[in-house]
Amino acid sequence: MQRFVEAENAWVVVAQAGVGLAGFCVVHREKTAAEEEVGYVVTIDVAKEWRGHGIGERMLSVGETWVRGWGGAGMMLHVFVENEDAVRFYERMKYGRMAVQRGFYGSGLDAALYWKELLEGRA
Repeated sequence: MQRFVEAENAWVVVAQAGVGLAGFCVVHREKTAAEEEVGYVVTIDVAKEWRGHGIGERMLSVGETWVRGWGGAGMMLHVFVENEDAVRFYERMKYGRMAVQRGFYGSGLDAALYWKELLEGRA
């Protein structure tokens, strides 16, 4: 995880709860095969006791603002297809499923690829 956080293309936010950690989010600035710049959600996690308080939504929204700030076309991410809570979260945040990548996380562990358009006027 340290490698992802310290990458020069990384944006990181940490949500604190008192002296503890409530959550964190890591987004990378990347280029697609078509040379379009996008944000890629490397990870987002909220401690179990802090879920349902809007922390994940706020962290992801601030990440989207960061991507918009440098003209990023949108945000993409992978999520384990059987992680129903995460799938519902991303769909609630207006991310759309684009594809399923078989074995993304290992043998039999498939990921759904999600995308959210951030540039106005594009669909």
